[in-house]
Amino acid sequence: MKGRKCDDKNLLCLGSNLGKGCCTRYNRKPVPFQRIKGYRQQSTKENCHIEAIIFYTVKKNQICATHKDEWVRKTLELLSSRLKKMSKTGFAAGESGSFVRTTETFPNSTRLY
Repeated sequence: MKGRKCDDKNLLCLGSNLGKGCCTRYNRKPVPFQRIKGYRQQSTKENCHIEAIIFYTVKKNQICATHKDEWVRKTLELLSSRLKKMSKTGFAAGESGSFVRTTETFPNSTRLY
């Protein structure tokens, strides 16, 4: 399928749909929190086939996950907590150490995080 990079060795599987990558399956293996920079939510309303959380890593990889997994819920809570702390300390988006929930997409990547 054009625009799709998937194989069993990859933790990530993104298919191209209307120029935007869609998760087609989930990574069930927990990703270390310190490697996660941000995330966005994928919806079936975006013409994607599954609901997903797409985590962005510090190496600009994308990891597809489901909110049904406990590690995903815990990671989202930690990211939310970090964002609240930063807003209290006055960090601006994009400064060192900051976290931003984003809808920006990175080029499709199939490298390991």
